[in-house]
Amino acid sequence: MRRLLSVTAAAALALVLATAASAQSGGRITGVIKDSDGKPIKGAIIRAMNDDVGMTLTSTSDDKGRFAMIGVRTGLWSMEVEAPSFLPMRGQSSVSASNAPLLQVTLQRDPGPPPGSLSKTIAEEINAAETLRKGGRYDEAIAAYQAIQSKNNKLSTVSLMLGTLYREKAQQEKDAAARQALLNRAIGAYTDVLKADDTNTRARLELGVTQMAVGNNDAAAKAFQEVIAANPKTNAANEAAAQLQKIQK
Repeated sequence: MRRLLSVTAAAALALVLATAASAQSGGRITGVIKDSDGKPIKGAIIRAMNDDVGMTLTSTSDDKGRFAMIGVRTGLWSMEVEAPSFLPMRGQSSVSASNAPLLQVTLQRDPGPPPGSLSKTIAEEINAAETLRKGGRYDEAIAAYQAIQSKNNKLSTVSLMLGTLYREKAQQEKDAAARQALLNRAIGAYTDVLKADDTNTRARLELGVTQMAVGNNDAAAKAFQEVIAANPKTNAANEAAAQLQKIQK
């Protein structure tokens, strides 16, 4: 079960923002992840996404539940927090010259069965996979993320990253058939995210862009129209509208 929560809503999973000075292109988002008993959660995955600048930042919490993101640009950021055996949380946070968010995040335990045990912490595995991706070792990175996914399939972030990896590898692929196959795998990854959480705007946008890349303009237009309908007057809606204009030209 997925739950979408507003940062400003008075709910059990609350993000409390504190103000502090930050530079326009070098701000920070910091915080602490705890469970409902007030105990720190180690290895939680925190993602911050800004559609305006096309930037995604990822961090993991340490043994005291703390995390930090640096180089955060001014603007509105969509936040996601996930951890094994806990229900995920989403919200928004604004970063400006006079506001550097300090997030106090409380995650509720997932009432379902706990995921299988991991040989290493999620943080270590994610960091290792990201190192491979950044080094252009796409096959190894894909295998690493698939291994994480097989042991904890409730982390939608992993499917989202797999979609990104397939697209990045497709951009490097010279063989047309191999490129098409990779893009189809990306479509599958984004679709998996939406099956688990149909409110995931980023996955729907990426699905639309990938459908365009394979020439499925009708499917792409449908994805963009759904983003606009579900998120009117937002940056995501503006991005979807821009992509629709490309299709209609």
